[in-house]
Amino acid sequence: MLLLIFSSSLLGFNFDKIDTFQADFSQSIFNQSGKEIKYTGKVFLKKPFKILWEYSEPIQKNVYLIDNNVTIIEPDLEQAIFSKIDKEINILKIIQSGKEIAPNTYESILYNRPYQFLISNNQLSSIQYTDDVDNKIVINFSNISQNQPIKDAIYRFDIPSEYDIIRK
Repeated sequence: MLLLIFSSSLLGFNFDKIDTFQADFSQSIFNQSGKEIKYTGKVFLKKPFKILWEYSEPIQKNVYLIDNNVTIIEPDLEQAIFSKIDKEINILKIIQSGKEIAPNTYESILYNRPYQFLISNNQLSSIQYTDDVDNKIVINFSNISQNQPIKDAIYRFDIPSEYDIIRK
């Protein structure tokens, strides 16, 4: 899952100085036949590597990425999924290594996967890439807030006792 997006020397705006980033997002997933699934929610990023993707539509779920641990909590399914990622998907690395390919459009390659991102008004406005099963992922950001305090408590979660626990 992606996730996640910031750095700097690209635009006169210093992404290296971003310690927190929060925004509303809309995520569209297009399969090979062009069918779209759309999700919306909020994202919260805090250095060094804490990310919360809080999905609200069409389903509720929270995806926590803390260091190399991923926890997905899905209230509708009453389950929590715990896993580790082998390859750190560091949004900062993606942005910092970006090369301009068109005005305000940049591309980075991470683990042999190209990521394209757009910068608008000195802020990250969207990112897109193709996942492991050839789905095109497009994430658009709005209502962006940078370097505003994010309490660590937002990255803590309680799992109700009736939830199924899945470890991958």
